[in-house]
Amino acid sequence: MLKRSLRSMDHAHTRTHTYRAPKKKASSVLRATLGSALFAALGVSSTASLAADSFLNDYFQGVPYATFDAYTPGISLYGAVDESVGYMKGATSQYFQSSSGEWTSKFGIYGVEDLGGGWRARFDLENGFNAANGQLGAANTLFNREAWVSLYSPNAGELKFGLQDDIGVPLFVDVFGQVGTVSAVAYLTAWVYDLGPGASYEASRLSNAISYSTPWYGPLNAQFAVAMSNSADAPTIATRSVALNYYDGHLFGTLSYVGNYGLDALTTSEYVRTDNYAGALLYDKGNYVLSAAYSFLAPRLAGDRVASLYTAGALYRYLQRNDFRLELAYRKVAGFDDRSFGVTLGYDYDLSKRTAVYVRGSVIRTTGSAATYGRYPVMQPTVDDINNSYTDSNGMPESYQAPHVVLVGLYHKF
Repeated sequence: MLKRSLRSMDHAHTRTHTYRAPKKKASSVLRATLGSALFAALGVSSTASLAADSFLNDYFQGVPYATFDAYTPGISLYGAVDESVGYMKGATSQYFQSSSGEWTSKFGIYGVEDLGGGWRARFDLENGFNAANGQLGAANTLFNREAWVSLYSPNAGELKFGLQDDIGVPLFVDVFGQVGTVSAVAYLTAWVYDLGPGASYEASRLSNAISYSTPWYGPLNAQFAVAMSNSADAPTIATRSVALNYYDGHLFGTLSYVGNYGLDALTTSEYVRTDNYAGALLYDKGNYVLSAAYSFLAPRLAGDRVASLYTAGALYRYLQRNDFRLELAYRKVAGFDDRSFGVTLGYDYDLSKRTAVYVRGSVIRTTGSAATYGRYPVMQPTVDDINNSYTDSNGMPESYQAPHVVLVGLYHKF
């Protein structure tokens, strides 16, 4: 499943900085066995090592629960502020100011306690906000991105409770981190409006969740998660997911399954499961990154349709400060003339390890026609909140326009 946790890397939540190999203290056996930021991001340490020239070393700087220090006792305040100005063109066109063009603007509190015998207790509380106006990322919710506590041991794995990133294809497989303001992959991944009233997509974060990450056995580890429903009318388990991961220092691979229950959009009372099978590969050589992924979305309601999404991305780092990015996406509804093409281009100039300016451009073009299901929305994929359909004098859809977005922004991580 292609998710929005390197988040939106919600993401989240992709990040670019000059290379510095992380330092390992001889006194910290746990940190030495941690191995890599990637393993911490997947929820557990490993005896394998992240290549010193890996791009992911820089990627996770400023995200304390996904770095070499992820299991070092202490409490830290962290976050990111991201601002951009842009131009969007669809059925209507406008200039705008936006937050989170590269990173989701956020702040968080992260802590680790040493319990002895190799055991650690960890917690994280993270809030997303709109840096353009200071509003919370979710109304009446302070910690809308992370709110979890866990128990960890290098020999037993990690058990985590609370609001947390979902399990599946990590956001960093998209070289734009599936940040929703520009990533065409982020929107085509979760697009379900042309599949039928039973189709739904798992949120990028799981509320009321319990997850377990196994220890790493050489280059392999597995993850499992369930999310409990907070509605008496819904199935007790709203989401179930599993992923098998491989990492050898340069090559990352994953296979995942997510079963998510959502409301039938026509009855608004029946819950339907949507199955999502996905796989991804990412090769990280430091000065360049190559990635590819596949996602298959299948609602379990009779008459609904299934969709396949293919993505490919590349990042090239020049002179350690210049990052050029490209991501392509193709989505097809099986058996119907319903296809979408997306492309996102980007350039980052790294002012420091935590600060950069960037330029982004994205477009999605849809061919064929989307299905109609009574009251079910007649919609086509867009980027961000662009209006891409005109209406006539009677309020009826008239035509669709290909949406375009261009952003210029600045971010700082702390």
